[in-house]
Order: sequence, then structure tokens, then C-alpha cells
Amino acid sequence: MLTRFNSILIFKIIRFCVRYLICGSFIFFSCEEADYNLDNPNDPENMDLEPPALFFHPQEIQTNLDSSFSVQLYGLKLNPAAAAHLDVRYDWGSVQIDSVVADTFFQSENDPVQIVIDEEGTLDIFIYLLPDTELDQNSGGTWSLATIYMHPVSTGESELLYGENTRLRDANNDSVVVKSFGSGYINVE
Repeated sequence: MLTRFNSILIFKIIRFCVRYLICGSFIFFSCEEADYNLDNPNDPENMDLEPPALFFHPQEIQTNLDSSFSVQLYGLKLNPAAAAHLDVRYDWGSVQIDSVVADTFFQSENDPVQIVIDEEGTLDIFIYLLPDTELDQNSGGTWSLATIYMHPVSTGESELLYGENTRLRDANNDSVVVKSFGSGYINVE
């Protein structure tokens, strides 16, 4: 009787091992490493920008003459800042500015102060973070600084550029370094 018990126990152990060996082999040999194509043109890492940088998102806008659209002014790996002068150049014969809204980069407990001056293809946006009890500047990073809402006035292609007056300042009024600037494109059909 003792021999029979041991042989039954050995048979159960072997059957258990064979089951898990077959299941494990099936999973091991059927799994394949994922091959992702990481070439999203809207990903800042694919824009050939050296951070800290400013760029337009989306970089390319396809639109129709009878529609409106928006573009975000984005910062990539920016250092902390308390204010910005964003000098945006656009083809005023192709598009018109509807409004500008300060975005998440300058948000705190208080709404930021913004001043917008639009003069024939040059859009000057001044944004100031209002200090609160905890913050006198933001923490930096990759965020949208502002969103511009526009509508086309003629068909064709035009470009969005950051002008030479674009500046960021920290809470001590020291300059915040921006190494590279991206450009944007608008195609109106």
C-alpha cells in the first residue's frame, strides 16, 4: 500500500510539472516584443529642438477658409518663470487673431495678467503670473504658455514664428534661457 501511494504522488507531481511546462512554453514562445513606431510629429522629441525651447502645437494646421482654429504656444523643459513676452509673427493677410488665453504654465491660485497687442502680423503677448501665498513663479517644465484662437481670411500657406523680442523672466526678473524656437505652418484650403 505504501508503494502505491508513492507512485500516485509521483504521477501527480509529473502531471503538474508537464502542465505548467507546456503552458509556460506556450506563453514564452508566443510572446513577441512590441515594435512601436515612435515618430509622432507633434512629439517635442521629434521636432529637433534643443531644450529649453518654445514651439507651436500643433506644428502644422490644415484648415478651411470658413472655419476657425487654435494653436498653443508651448514650452519644452523650461526653467521656472514668472513672466513672458511672446513675440509671435504671422501673415496678417492670411489669418486674423480672435483672442489669446494664458494657459497652464502661468496658472496659480490667482489668474495671470495678460496684455495682448496685435499689429499687422506681430502679436505681442505679455503674461505675468500673480504671486500667491505659496508661489512667486511656476515650477517650469513642459506646458502650454498660451492659446491663440484665429480664423483664416485667405487661402494658401503661411508661417508662425517666434520673434526676436520673445523673453521669459523669473521671479527675480532674471532672464530664463530659451535655446531653440520651433515654427508653425498654416495651410488654408
